[in-house]
Amino acid sequence: MDAEGKRRGTLLFVHGAWSSTWYWEPHFMPFFAASGFDVVALDLRGHGRSDGKIRWATIDGYVADAAAVAATLEDPVVVGHSMGGLVAQHLAARRPVAGLALLASVPPWGAWSALWRVVREDPAKLLACTLAFDLKPIVADAGLARRILYSRSPADKDMDAFLRHLGSESYLAFLGMLFRHPPRLPAGLPRLVLGAERDRLFPEKTVRATARRLGVEPQIVAEASHMLTVEHRWQDAADALLHWLEREVPAARPGSSAGHR
Repeated sequence: MDAEGKRRGTLLFVHGAWSSTWYWEPHFMPFFAASGFDVVALDLRGHGRSDGKIRWATIDGYVADAAAVAATLEDPVVVGHSMGGLVAQHLAARRPVAGLALLASVPPWGAWSALWRVVREDPAKLLACTLAFDLKPIVADAGLARRILYSRSPADKDMDAFLRHLGSESYLAFLGMLFRHPPRLPAGLPRLVLGAERDRLFPEKTVRATARRLGVEPQIVAEASHMLTVEHRWQDAADALLHWLEREVPAARPGSSAGHR
């Protein structure tokens, strides 16, 4: 999606587990295009409209997918959500990017808080995922998905329009989320750590620990859940990202002269 008006740079959006570009499309992509950014979102292999078999997909494979797209862009800022945040960290350590924004992201030391949340909520689901070699059993249960992704009670169907978009996720990628830790990020790389107050997968204390590890102050979106790109507080999350871009990424500042691809 091309920028509207004066171009301020390029954003590359990387989605999380069970998902695809669908959750960037309703709000974030049009908002940032209207704010002057070229916006690009990719479907990782086996997700959405992409090729490849998700069963054998790995974090390294996802990083290769994101790197292939980034190589076609001019100095992108990489924005990763959840599992996509881990992919984005690996990408930023592998090749030059203009900035790194982590939204409700897997922390650098792995997705252990998310694993324990699923175990506490429904330990049988972890066994079902292991037997199926697929994480889909977690989101196939609408009540569980409401609790862990949208911080809703099982009876609250406010966000159910989005549940139909959730699909399979690689068990190998899940193992990578636990054990495939990213290298240290380049010194001086602008970085944002943005969390959600009601995130049950990566709670506020995890977000704050991630920010300390990366040497920045965290930002927390009040009353938001893990899926903050489509939640009712999406605008607060988008505003926080925009303000960080304007403050920390030179090309994104109003009146800057970012070049065209």
